[in-house]
Amino acid sequence: MNTHTQAQSTSTVKVSVSELGKARLMAVIFAGAMLFTVGFAQSSPVHNAAHDTRHVQVFPCH
Repeated sequence: MNTHTQAQSTSTVKVSVSELGKARLMAVIFAGAMLFTVGFAQSSPVHNAAHDTRHVQVFPCH
């Protein structure tokens, strides 16, 4: 019987604080753009959900 041992290797990724901040900022911008542009959708439930969310955030839409 042959026994083989395998070495497990783990890799770590170091991300600087500035890169993490950029990623968070881009995520917030993307989410905001999606939220506010969905308000112009023709689907009534989608439009109403986005519209109500904008009102909750005191975002003028009229």
